[in-house]
Amino acid sequence: MIIISFLMYIETKAVICYPRAMKKRIFISIGIPESTKNKLVAFTEEISNSFNTFNDFCPIKWTWKDNLHVTLFFLGEIEVEEIPSIFNIVEEIAGRNESFVMNLNSLSYGPNEKNPKMVWVKGDKTDKLTKLQTDLEKNLLNVREPDNGFAPHITLGRITQWEFKKIEPEERPDIKKDISMSFNVDSIDVMESELKRSGARYTVLKSFALK
Repeated sequence: MIIISFLMYIETKAVICYPRAMKKRIFISIGIPESTKNKLVAFTEEISNSFNTFNDFCPIKWTWKDNLHVTLFFLGEIEVEEIPSIFNIVEEIAGRNESFVMNLNSLSYGPNEKNPKMVWVKGDKTDKLTKLQTDLEKNLLNVREPDNGFAPHITLGRITQWEFKKIEPEERPDIKKDISMSFNVDSIDVMESELKRSGARYTVLKSFALK
């Protein structure tokens, strides 16, 4: 007889059962309002049309609309029994950081425009956003100093390199442009990332309100 031990995490009316040996890919993120997601998807459709007009294909695998987010901190593979303590830490951090406005300012290939890996929308690195991200990094990964290279962004899609390189540089659409979009950030999410054949799937495990 094989006995599987389960860790039970009880929260309000929900009971979550995890196999004890299981790990989950965890990250902390900012969710995006539906209205903003719709505008971002419109950008992806515009870019796809630009590629299809000249090349009959688009070498970009677009992020599913429901997966669009701003990553604050990626923890990686975490033992399931550690997840409740991560909830506690993130709740404390959220409780001492203020709500703020997220400003999105540009659309481009990235992170290196000459040899891009993705299409992204970049955001302003405001004081409140920087304080929140630094607080998360200090408390969730206390073995090193915070990474000052944090660049707030939304990944709209990832470039399929071999297809992209088939297109001569002068024939690649120039997608770079300034944009002006903003939304209120009143909470942060602890997310699970599941890698599937069809692509990554992101699930909100728990949200925490900012003060």
